[in-house]
Amino acid sequence: MVTKLDELELMTNEEKLTLLATLLEETEVPEPDFWPQPAGSKSAAGDPRTDLRFELLGPLVIRPADADVEADVAPSAPKLRLILATLLFNANKPVGASALIRELWGENAPRTANSTLQTYIFKLRKLFQAVLGTSVEHITHEVLLTCSGGYTLRVDAQQLDITEFDQLVTSGTAAMRAGDYESAAEKLRRSLALWRGSVVHQGQWGTCLRAQVARLEERRFYAHTTRIDADLCLGRHREMISELASLVVEHPLHESAHVMLMIALHRAGRASAALEVYMRFRQRMLHELGIEPSERIKALHVALLSADPVLMDLSLTSEMLLDRLAQPGLVRARENSPAVTGV
Repeated sequence: MVTKLDELELMTNEEKLTLLATLLEETEVPEPDFWPQPAGSKSAAGDPRTDLRFELLGPLVIRPADADVEADVAPSAPKLRLILATLLFNANKPVGASALIRELWGENAPRTANSTLQTYIFKLRKLFQAVLGTSVEHITHEVLLTCSGGYTLRVDAQQLDITEFDQLVTSGTAAMRAGDYESAAEKLRRSLALWRGSVVHQGQWGTCLRAQVARLEERRFYAHTTRIDADLCLGRHREMISELASLVVEHPLHESAHVMLMIALHRAGRASAALEVYMRFRQRMLHELGIEPSERIKALHVALLSADPVLMDLSLTSEMLLDRLAQPGLVRARENSPAVTGV
């Protein structure tokens, strides 16, 4: 063991990291069933973890529950933020050291990767200790735990915005299926309000985090379009037109957004504009993908041409409306109607 400062100065960075890792391992204590709180430590019903709010729907933010809304105690170092984000996306589940190393360095991990990772974990524990005002032992055994081959970050569901988002989207979807469009719109609107922007990171995301972010962004888009659908069922077609017009510009090949814009325009008395949306969408599909729109959206086009009364049925979501319009017998009847054939 190095005992003199001059010996420490002669060590390489790799040797210093290895030494630090050894010291951390030597100070690790067996995990007890219960770790007593030190005198004067912060406690919320015996668990200071609940004093924090973790937000991933935008740039990573950690807010003390009793602090100003703008407070953020998340680390600024990109690699510490990446480790923390990986642990939060897998909250309450073990994350292997090898998985964290892949997120940090990909296939180009240095020889000192394991000891460097242990140093980062040590820094995160010190951060939690400072913010929560509790002992390092409590942090080690109740907050950021060492498990077999990796680490687990313990977080209550109400502390994590991605958990709240998923729960609201799930309950909003259930309300939508039950025909409770008011409740669906309200829950989905609340879920979208949790987002502060795109999920971003200063450095390079690892493979697992990219997959998690892609899932979240897709679920966000689903919540957005489903909330608009609920609003259409509530008769808010005029209010939805500008939002849908923006959405089709951002997603020029997304069928559902175009469908809802056509429905909203038709219900607002702008039938010609609804037909123009279809023609532009068809031309874009042919030009960029070389394919025709789906049979369902073609059936909607035919219904628009004939001003089918079913288009005004507010009890039908856009998917339910397309399903009804695409029934083979009804499609043939509309195609042969005078409004379509011009006879």
